[in-house]
Amino acid sequence: MNMKKITALLICSLLIVQVCGCSARTEQVISEPLVSITCSWWGNDDRNAYTLSGIEEFEREQKGRVDVECKYSSWSGYENRMHIYMKSKNTPDVMLINYSWLDEYSADGTGFYDLYEVADCVNLDNYTEDELSFGIKNGKLNAIPISFNTSIFYFNKTIYDKYHLDIPTTWDELFQAAEVMKKDDVYPLGVTEKQAFLLVVAYYIQTTGKDLTDASGKLTATREDIEAMLDFYTSLVNEKVIMPLDSFTRNSFSTGTTAGTLAWISDGGNYCKPAADAGYEIIIGDYICEPNAKMFGWYVKPATMYAISATTEHVEEAAELLDYLLNSKEMTLLQDTEKGIPISDAARNVLDEEGKLVGYEKLADDKREQNTDRLEILPPIFEKENIYDSFKTNADYYLYGKKSKEEVVDAIVESFYK
Repeated sequence: MNMKKITALLICSLLIVQVCGCSARTEQVISEPLVSITCSWWGNDDRNAYTLSGIEEFEREQKGRVDVECKYSSWSGYENRMHIYMKSKNTPDVMLINYSWLDEYSADGTGFYDLYEVADCVNLDNYTEDELSFGIKNGKLNAIPISFNTSIFYFNKTIYDKYHLDIPTTWDELFQAAEVMKKDDVYPLGVTEKQAFLLVVAYYIQTTGKDLTDASGKLTATREDIEAMLDFYTSLVNEKVIMPLDSFTRNSFSTGTTAGTLAWISDGGNYCKPAADAGYEIIIGDYICEPNAKMFGWYVKPATMYAISATTEHVEEAAELLDYLLNSKEMTLLQDTEKGIPISDAARNVLDEEGKLVGYEKLADDKREQNTDRLEILPPIFEKENIYDSFKTNADYYLYGKKSKEEVVDAIVESFYK
């Protein structure tokens, strides 16, 4: 074989190798493209930090197959942004949502992706049918609850013992405690605006046996209902049972200015740990209830939920991230009980094995479980800020003599039904 033939053969061989190499690389890129998805949530710096760490670990486990763009902010900014996203149908692929958004954006079940369609990626066996039912709209599983929330009474036993008072379990006992404590400017309870509204609702339902919403969750409160609620709220403030709402902060509880508070399960540690660190004995109280109450009047809801966008272009990857956030060991250990006691069996088992199912959130969640048969599902309309904000704002006009009762009731009715 002459040199020309040898040279030609070598050139052909090199070309074949180069072509094959390029083909192999091209085929690899096509079979495993980098998929970019978005994930959004709201929270404080601690929540942002552990969620970012968890998502970084998810990306590592995906070995470069999935890139997650994170979008997060405080609640107010997040809520406003999500309203725009939902209306424009341009939502993040995976998102933390508020329970009331299911009614607001997906009454027919089409506002979010049906998670039953990705059951091969999301392990739904970690949840009972009752637990999943909170996320079902029109037969479609729109969202999965992360944990449950209910209003819980947290009491400073040290203060109650100081006044030789038992921890209250009835409304009369709360008023009696106020009669004893007010000489020292101590209040039996301090509550936020939303919890004050739920407190008044519970009293009204217990004493009348009348619900304020119908079976579909639509508000049915009449002028007479609102007037009765207004009278009770006024008595709570005037008799110094609750601290004026505008004055109450978490420090009011931790410093002993209030001897109790009503707060979500997920807020238990935030309220109780500083008080305990200050030397007080803090306990979980029973639900305040009228003797022989016609109805219980207290509610339960998902604390937060995860959902997938109805318009996502990357269903499988979004579902894998959703399952990771809800059920993985790595994310569970990072999140701990910051969002409450997890509902997922897998997550609970991880925390139990690590000895982390402890603390005020666990004690509060135990109280919820003890009352599961009596707690009603929170009507999503009671999650709307304009409902409880309008009640408090207008009630204060009456309380401080700025408007007549009739004017205030008219204003509340108008805001409730506009």
